[in-house]
Amino acid sequence: MTFILNEWALKWVKDQMHNTQAGRAIGLAYFRERGFRDDIIEKFQLGFCPKGRDTMSRAALKEGYREQYLVGTGLSIKREDGTVVDRFWGRVIFPWFNISGKVLAFGGRVLDSRTKGISQKYVNSPESDIYSKRKELYGIFQAKSAIVKKDNVYMVEGYTDVIAMHQCGLEN
Repeated sequence: MTFILNEWALKWVKDQMHNTQAGRAIGLAYFRERGFRDDIIEKFQLGFCPKGRDTMSRAALKEGYREQYLVGTGLSIKREDGTVVDRFWGRVIFPWFNISGKVLAFGGRVLDSRTKGISQKYVNSPESDIYSKRKELYGIFQAKSAIVKKDNVYMVEGYTDVIAMHQCGLEN
């Protein structure tokens, strides 16, 4: 169920970015301001989760996904009062893929004034049955062919660093 729910979430955040006014004005604008071309945005399947604190969770529940799986994958957080909220609300989304292209997890970056004076601009999916951050490399799926072909790997620090390397032709 985890892979299925993550795949649904990936489609949902991509749809939000490309087919909603807020997604285009905030999410897509952020990636374009960073200089990323549309083909690179699509290659990494970047997305956007709206500011509504439970927008994704409500959409998933409406589609028939269970709360326990939303919380288990880390897409949602169950608060002490019993409400379920989105982990990635108001953020651009960076999906993590395994070597075979299955969606393992997500990273999200805050874009608005909330970045001023906070220590955590990025939020990542928690460890789960299918995701362990220390065992995965962001961008490995997109880089695997070039790594094999060149027999060489360049390691960089962050999501946008990986994406920028691909855009300038260094795909390994």
